[in-house]
Amino acid sequence: MPGHKLFFALRPDEESAERIARVVTAEHEVRGLRARLRPSRVFHITLHYFGYFDGEPDAGLVALASRAASEVSRPAFDLSFDGFTSWGGQHAARHPFVLTGGQGLEAVRELRDALVARLVAHGLAAPERDYEPHLTLRYDKRPAPAWPVELPGWTASEFVLVKSPQGMTRHDVIARWPLQA
Repeated sequence: MPGHKLFFALRPDEESAERIARVVTAEHEVRGLRARLRPSRVFHITLHYFGYFDGEPDAGLVALASRAASEVSRPAFDLSFDGFTSWGGQHAARHPFVLTGGQGLEAVRELRDALVARLVAHGLAAPERDYEPHLTLRYDKRPAPAWPVELPGWTASEFVLVKSPQGMTRHDVIARWPLQA
């Protein structure tokens, strides 16, 4: 049995994911770059990453995280992106190429803060690193140039807990929590 990653995320609907992929591909082509995008079915913005687990994620952790998530009460919101960039130093083995969003992702930061507060209240550890919401489009051996873009995202009406089998480019949604209309 493969290991799994476990994380909370925002996911676009299928139509929005395909639209984002089309725009990103066109933006790459204009600049003479090959897009080589991840499948749009796995596009997401991570809210909180629990880590990698050999085999299945711990059922107790999933239950505790689910209880914490059920206490989050936030309104639905529109999100948007304002730039493409690649992360990682010159000597990194893989460079994630991502969409970023500045003010267009401020509501994502607020939702993430509310979720983390509930996770901590339930005894789970707070994340150790800074949080920069983004949507990973692809990975490359070399960094790519950054450029601005005005790209509508989608209306976030729910967040989900995802179990992702290692190496399978698949996201299995364990549970969903609606955001208020």
